[in-house]
Amino acid sequence: MDISGVVQEAHAFRDKLAAIKAAIGQSEFGWYPYDSLSNFNSLQRVLKGQFRTILDELKGARVLDIGAADGELAFFLESKGFSVIAIDHPFTNFNGMRGIRKLKEALHSNVEIISADLDSRFDFPAGQYDLVFFLGILYHLKNPYYILDLLSQRARFCFLSTRVARFTPDRVGIQKLPVAYLLGPDELNHDWTNYWIFSDAGLKRLLYRTGWEICSYGTIGDTERSRPDTMANDERALCLIRNRRLTDPGLTVKLLKGWHELEENRWRWTERRFSVEIPLQDPDAAGVLELEFVYPDPVKERIGLLRLNASIEGAPLPETEYLASGPHVYRATVPPRLLRKPALLVEFELNEAIPPDAGDLRERGIIVSNIGLR
Repeated sequence: MDISGVVQEAHAFRDKLAAIKAAIGQSEFGWYPYDSLSNFNSLQRVLKGQFRTILDELKGARVLDIGAADGELAFFLESKGFSVIAIDHPFTNFNGMRGIRKLKEALHSNVEIISADLDSRFDFPAGQYDLVFFLGILYHLKNPYYILDLLSQRARFCFLSTRVARFTPDRVGIQKLPVAYLLGPDELNHDWTNYWIFSDAGLKRLLYRTGWEICSYGTIGDTERSRPDTMANDERALCLIRNRRLTDPGLTVKLLKGWHELEENRWRWTERRFSVEIPLQDPDAAGVLELEFVYPDPVKERIGLLRLNASIEGAPLPETEYLASGPHVYRATVPPRLLRKPALLVEFELNEAIPPDAGDLRERGIIVSNIGLR
């Protein structure tokens, strides 16, 4: 199922929640007034190519919903088979988190609900997360760098949305500058919890510095005159990002020939020859191919010097030599004419590989942890 099917199921689940809310009533508190499940409509606009099925591929995964409001998104994900932890702060939550707890009781849900202040010395519950929903929260935090850095130590993928701006209040253009505007306490909608509004370049720089890579990215709202200080000129960035260290390469590129099964530590062995298809999702990508890998100890398992050759759409790239074992990054510039294609075929060849033996019947080239365009 791709994201369009998820949107349809979310609409049906919204009707179910509306009936439950009507039965509970509003005598004790008011329900969160915004439609959390409409986030899937927005995500549908930015998820492209293979990432349109990312939720189906991660079905059953461990999910973290940050800023859960009344929990509609968390309960929907649970109905889809995910194991969900929902986090919000009672002080800033619309009804002090009474709504999410009432819905959990009515649904007989197993969603774990955590009350936490993300601006305190906060840490996430122990363990790794396959997917995080972090929608509309980043600009409400005093220290967005800290949270994104902390998440990159725990999570593989994250759906993120936040407000961005192309101009300052006095109309100075900042779209291409890696900056953020710090709002005054009454400057935007009289809401003192609004803090950092990033430029487009600022948000992308922040994501990279905190260990993330953009898979899909888009903006909605006022995409021409957005400013940080008015509701009329509101622009939102929505993106799927992946952890550059914890993500299986097979979930972000299409693995073709020469790959072995995923290991427990989320890396893969290759054969001596291997290939991938890389979707071109981010129009602002610099066009540099990066392959992060480990070359095992040549004294124990190798002949010695490793030579790596690569080609993109049949066009050869420079050969690179590696004299020592350990982690390495192969980088090569993609010819600009190829960046106009929807996807790129990349083929790799090593000068040698570990042959099959009694302990492992596979031909083993290198251990790949990450591959993509930067």
